[in-house]
Amino acid sequence: MANRIAKLRSKLAAEGIDGLLVTRPENIRYLCGYTGSNGILLVTRRNARFYTDFRYAEQAKTEVRNCRTTVLKRWLYNALPLEHFRGASRVGVEAGHLTLQLSAALRKRLKGVRLVPVKRDLALELRRTKEPAEVQAISRAQRVTERALAEVLKFVRPGVTELDLAAELTARFARVGDNAFPPIVASGPNGAKPHAAPSSRRLRKGDAVTFDIGCRVDGYCSDMTRTVFLGRPDPDLEQVYHIVAEAQRRGLAAVRPGVTGSEVDRAAREYITDQGYGPQFGHGLGHGVGLAVHELPGLAEPVRDKLKPGDVVTVEPGIYIPGLGGVRIEDMVLVTKTGCRNLTRAPKKLTRL
Repeated sequence: MANRIAKLRSKLAAEGIDGLLVTRPENIRYLCGYTGSNGILLVTRRNARFYTDFRYAEQAKTEVRNCRTTVLKRWLYNALPLEHFRGASRVGVEAGHLTLQLSAALRKRLKGVRLVPVKRDLALELRRTKEPAEVQAISRAQRVTERALAEVLKFVRPGVTELDLAAELTARFARVGDNAFPPIVASGPNGAKPHAAPSSRRLRKGDAVTFDIGCRVDGYCSDMTRTVFLGRPDPDLEQVYHIVAEAQRRGLAAVRPGVTGSEVDRAAREYITDQGYGPQFGHGLGHGVGLAVHELPGLAEPVRDKLKPGDVVTVEPGIYIPGLGGVRIEDMVLVTKTGCRNLTRAPKKLTRL
């Protein structure tokens, strides 16, 4: 934790600020270890202070490291001690997280301190490169996700609803952690919606069923998508499955240090386009995963940022055909010095249940 805060401090000078108020929960956890729901972290060039309220005082004692902890009696944003900001005339705030209401409260409280919106998420940039222990946590979450899906596939039969399957997944994740995000279970024509919410639709013979799921273990997320078929699939969707699988193989092969996110995206997208389904693949190829399910770096056409060792990213091409259904296949991989290591072990061979 001390090393992470030191790295954050090195970014303050480049931004022209004397300190940073960290309010995004994932960033706070990364920098000082606190996992509660109410806290603010102030990092200046000399000090690091954590603020919470009475409800989390005992929790902070056991979790917060390398910071002085102050327990406040009122709403944090109008109770921060002004004296703790001495010597820090320009203090950054996380522009991508702080609401206008909270920003106004801080400005009213911290008179004489210039609050500077920082558009770059400085802590998120540090979180991007995963340490070995973080990779292990992500891998543990992934193993849980794979076991849960293998168990829930036994319930996939005609008449079962998408909501039934989502509830089975959530129950299994709750035994060791939590959902990393609301599970996607999309059957039949609902599979044409990339982020479909589970519905009361009952599965039917011939359906393609897409599961986009992930859990959170020790704070770290997993993310995986598999599409299976209930009985004999529609011939067009069966062909689409093989196209998506090949596109993913090409995307995975392109993941290595020094390659941009747009180049990896293109490796998969060009194949799908060549097969005549370009318009049916309308989202980016992937994203970073860590304490949040969507982190840096991105794998998409506009991204010019180059991959580097320690990045954990998803590779998830998909094809979506309105009225018929869709197919998406998603793995998580760790970028290594020479290429990448797939953290996902779940089979990808076309599955008929």
